[in-house]
Order: sequence, then C-alpha cells, then structure tokens
Amino acid sequence: MRIAVYCSAKTDLPEQVRNDARRLGEWIGRNGHQLVYGGLSRGLMHEVAQGARDAGAIVMGVVPETRLANIHPANTVNLMCATLHERKQMMEENADAFVALDGGLGTLDEVFAALASMTFFNEPKPIFMLNRDGLFDPIRQLMGKLMTRGLATPPATSRIRMVPDIDALEEALAEAGAQIDERNAHDNP
Repeated sequence: MRIAVYCSAKTDLPEQVRNDARRLGEWIGRNGHQLVYGGLSRGLMHEVAQGARDAGAIVMGVVPETRLANIHPANTVNLMCATLHERKQMMEENADAFVALDGGLGTLDEVFAALASMTFFNEPKPIFMLNRDGLFDPIRQLMGKLMTRGLATPPATSRIRMVPDIDALEEALAEAGAQIDERNAHDNP
C-alpha cells in the first residue's frame, strides 16, 4: 500500500508528536508499504521519512523545485513539482491511503484537497487523521454541520476517519491495507 502522509515541517514540536511520526514511518517500512510525502528533511516530514527508510520502506518525496536544498536523504524516489497544486496532485495520484499527522494550514489544505478529489472521482481511498488530544475535533464538528445543512453527505464525510492515537492509526491502516488488497485482487483476477 502506498501511504501519503501529510504533516508539519515545524522543527520545534513536542517529543510525543515527533515520536508518533517516526513510529508511523517505522510501521510503514516494517509492513512492506511505501511512504509518499512532501520530501523534505524538516519537522515531522523528517521523522516519518527517516523512520520509514530505517525500516526498509521505499520513500517517495514529492519535492517543490524551490526546496531542493531541503530534500531528505532518505528519499529513494524524488518527484519534482513546480507548484503546491502539482505537489498535492502528485501525492494523491501516488497514494492508496492518506494520513494526517499534526500539521497546520498546509496539512489541512492537503487533507481537504484529497477529500474533494476522492469524493469527486468516487475513489475509495481512506483518509486518516491522528487526532491526538483532540487536535482535529473542530473538523469533525464542521463535517457534522455541513451534513446538517445538506452541504455534504456521508459518502464524502465518512472518508475521513479520526483516530485517537498511533496504536489506533496502525490498526486502521492494517485494515485499510487488507481492504485495498482484496479490492485489487477482485479488480485484477
């Protein structure tokens, strides 16, 4: 399974948040999956990439041309892009599932872009948000309000799954991987 991870490039985040990112990367590698991420050696991107590479994963960095000096040395594949729009599109096209770790505006933009694309094209790619300490609770509330007003429907809103901790995230990804394998076996007999 190719897992796109959206996360912060900030370097001064709490140790537990950094540990979550590294542990996710290690899980990706240990379980034979591929990491798709923003490609840079900063913040949580560094942690998830290093963890994945140390555990033997293929690490695909989608790197803006303006950030070449910050390419992570753990990347086994680098895809260059000119714009953030291109970067999001390339990550979406190269992923079977999406994970959001702690992140700011860029992470939220990536999650909602993936959600909009998956909904518009009716692609069953899951999106998981690591909701440690309720960070993403306002998004859950927003989705509820959008549904109440008839602006979003459960097929779209159910694609985002909030998980409370890294253990639950790993379990959810394992389930998603099994479903993706089953769907691929059915589609390609």
